[in-house]
Amino acid sequence: MILDRDAFTIEYDAARTTLDQMYVAIESLGYTPRLAIEDFDIDSMDEVLGEIPEPILAGVSSARQMGRYVFVDFYAEWCIACKALEEITLESFEVQSALDEFVVIKVDTDAYPESAVYFGVVGMPTLLILNSDGKELFRSVGPISADKLSRVLIDSQVQ
Repeated sequence: MILDRDAFTIEYDAARTTLDQMYVAIESLGYTPRLAIEDFDIDSMDEVLGEIPEPILAGVSSARQMGRYVFVDFYAEWCIACKALEEITLESFEVQSALDEFVVIKVDTDAYPESAVYFGVVGMPTLLILNSDGKELFRSVGPISADKLSRVLIDSQVQ
């Protein structure tokens, strides 16, 4: 099995374990857990996870009104990689220029753990681009260069 390519399904008894416990077990095996909802008979992601939690909900609402996308930076004060990403990538001129067209939200995962759980954040730093409905369009976990991130930001505006 190739970890970054192959997928598999796990069925479990929700009365005996939580989704968070399943995520931890899957991660300990070296896999990235994802919640697949295409096999369920539901009308929206809200039926599975509920409403998008704050502070992201406010950003999505603003983005909808402004006709923009949302850029979410999940970080923690203790995360050294998050601080490096902030200084090297996020504060660069090219990224800052591209972010002018986004609603930008920084989410401290210690202060807002429900937001991290909702979006399946399993490592930090995690960067997301969401459309104005809160649907994920892009995800980056770990370091990313300013050049690559600025290209992704600009390209997402063309879609």
